[in-house]
Amino acid sequence: MMTQRRSLLSGLSLLLAFSLPRCSCEAPAVGRLVPHIEASPLLVDFGDVPLGVHASRVLTVRNSGTAVVTVSGMTLVGNPIFTTTASRSFSIAPSDSIPIIIEARPPVVGLLTAQLALPSDDDERTPLLVNLRLNAVQPPPCDDGNDCTLDIFDTETSLCRHSFDDGRTCQPADRCVVNAVCSQGVCLGEQKICHDESVCTRDVCRQIDGECRFLVDPSACDDHNPCTADSCGAAGCVNEPLPSGTACDDHDGCTTDDSCFVGQCIGQGLPDGNACDDDDSCTIGDTCHAGRCQGHSITATVPEGQVAFRYPLVAWGGAFVHRREVSLNEEDGIFYGMDHLPLFDPPGLTHVIFAMHQCGSVRYEFSYRPPDSHVFVSHVRREMQVDPDGRIRIVVGIRQTREQGFEPQTTSYLLDADGNVTSSRIEVAGGETGRSLLPDGSHIYGIVWPLQSGPIDMGVEPLQNLVVIREDRDGNALWRHERTSDEWAEFLGTAGPRVLFWARDSWGALDFNTGQLVWSSPTTFIADQMALSTGLNLGLARVGATGDFGFPIPTQLVGVEILEGQQVFVFPSSEDPNYVPRTDPVIAADGRIILLMQKGEIGADGVRTAIGLDFVELSKEGTVLSTRALPYSFADGFIETRSRDFNDDPFPTVADDGVTYVGYGSSFWAIDPGGAIRWTITSTLPDAFTATVPLLRSDGILLINEGNRRILGVRTNGGRMSADGWASFRHDGRRTNYTP
Repeated sequence: MMTQRRSLLSGLSLLLAFSLPRCSCEAPAVGRLVPHIEASPLLVDFGDVPLGVHASRVLTVRNSGTAVVTVSGMTLVGNPIFTTTASRSFSIAPSDSIPIIIEARPPVVGLLTAQLALPSDDDERTPLLVNLRLNAVQPPPCDDGNDCTLDIFDTETSLCRHSFDDGRTCQPADRCVVNAVCSQGVCLGEQKICHDESVCTRDVCRQIDGECRFLVDPSACDDHNPCTADSCGAAGCVNEPLPSGTACDDHDGCTTDDSCFVGQCIGQGLPDGNACDDDDSCTIGDTCHAGRCQGHSITATVPEGQVAFRYPLVAWGGAFVHRREVSLNEEDGIFYGMDHLPLFDPPGLTHVIFAMHQCGSVRYEFSYRPPDSHVFVSHVRREMQVDPDGRIRIVVGIRQTREQGFEPQTTSYLLDADGNVTSSRIEVAGGETGRSLLPDGSHIYGIVWPLQSGPIDMGVEPLQNLVVIREDRDGNALWRHERTSDEWAEFLGTAGPRVLFWARDSWGALDFNTGQLVWSSPTTFIADQMALSTGLNLGLARVGATGDFGFPIPTQLVGVEILEGQQVFVFPSSEDPNYVPRTDPVIAADGRIILLMQKGEIGADGVRTAIGLDFVELSKEGTVLSTRALPYSFADGFIETRSRDFNDDPFPTVADDGVTYVGYGSSFWAIDPGGAIRWTITSTLPDAFTATVPLLRSDGILLINEGNRRILGVRTNGGRMSADGWASFRHDGRRTNYTP
């Protein structure tokens, strides 16, 4: 039976063997887990590195295998300047990576190499080799061309650094300065004395070469006595008395029938109480008293914050007084302004320069037809400056339209203290764009210089340069710097050893003494002016981007070191179209940065509307010290408000006691440090104070422009313009666009 069963099973097995497919009876094989090490890059190239500069690069080590890779005993072979703080042994999971930081600080010039070995349990590539390479070079030259700065290359920041070398002897570009030493980056000294022992000549020193010049001057012997005949003889000045009885004027309002007697002008005294004129516009009710003309002051008893006097300008539509077009002589309180009046046959404009005594009476007027009165103008800059001799310089630089190829023209006049023209000049080679009057009477200014003529099609970039020139007080060029410009460029002012400019999407600084470029930094747009402080080593400018009107508008305030050009801060830290600087900044004597910020909001219709103004104080580092919402409401529908000159914003002035004076719309404020409003003046004129330029006089009177059609004299607490920082727009007759 057993035999039959075996036979049956054998047959069945044979049948199955032929009827079923054959299969392997072995277990399936399992995939092998392997590590795979990679590194990127395989050549770590540090490039050019100056001597002593710390440099670092990142090497990424990756495991692209399926098993953990273990690196044991990583080593660096070659030049010992290459180091790493990474662990010599480590593991990397599959599909993971780790960074290895490699550092170097080259001590010598030349090509330096090394090799990083990564031994691992990756049998196919052990050790993995990574090459290291560094080209050590000499540090860049940091000499700014100024003998009054110490110039070093900072190996920690890889930047040039400059500091003042005060007390060092130097030679300024003005060769009439002798015994000069360095002070805050500027070479200052004594004026060379030229004297030929003759009283009949005017002795001057020519600044360009230091040569003494002796000019015959008929007025040198004028003794200012109306009863002498003045002349110059072989022995010197001769002042012969005029015959007794010769009519004269003793300039005393309380005498009459003035005549000469033994070389002196003598008049008959008027009775006490007799009406007279003391030639002081700040007094009224002038009468004679003990032979002298005396009046009652109209400013002494006026309370702080009240208007002491008003000086009307000729009223006509479209007139304006720019902030560049006013100046103040601190010595005698004379206020200078440039007014614009219409011409009708042929149509155009005339400029009227008016010199105003302290309380509103006219000293003189001078008018001329400017170049922008009869041409189509795309750009214009008008400026007035009082020099140390009491002369007023008027400069009008224009650029015509694209159809005229931006053809430039600059007209300048120099008037003496009585309004007489002593010189005039018309330059057609360039259109002036800004000017600094320096304490020694010399000038630094910029012009836009065309490199082509004829019409320029839209979309075609004009070919022109920005030229910055320093001239001595006699017009001799001390240095000249030229660089590529776009359609327009800006001269931004002078601060100690630096001259600031903006051209071709970059702002930068030249050295005061040599005109050599020190630094430049890219920026798309910059407003017309900078606030500057040599003591703080700080320059401030409003920068921005294209706004709702299709042209650039200021959106942020940037602080920069004027010596090296390094950015200090940006405020606000990011662009916010609903919170933008509405004024250029000022720098108080205590280092506070002051400006007005415009607040806005986006309505349901998507239109942005201005809703208020903030008085903001910043530290020199850009930290907000205080914010005060001012009681001011914008008119409905205004995205932005401007004066009639659309690109002109108000400008604050801050006194040496910290009080800020600033206007906007129909309101003008005096604001204490911290934001408390001291007093307010309101006007019934629309937009009356939007573009006003507050000027502080030495007698405690503040001059402000109301509605562009009259000057107001307002009593203050007596604060003065400060010589520190950029406390005002520098219209104080000595520091226009300049800070020491």
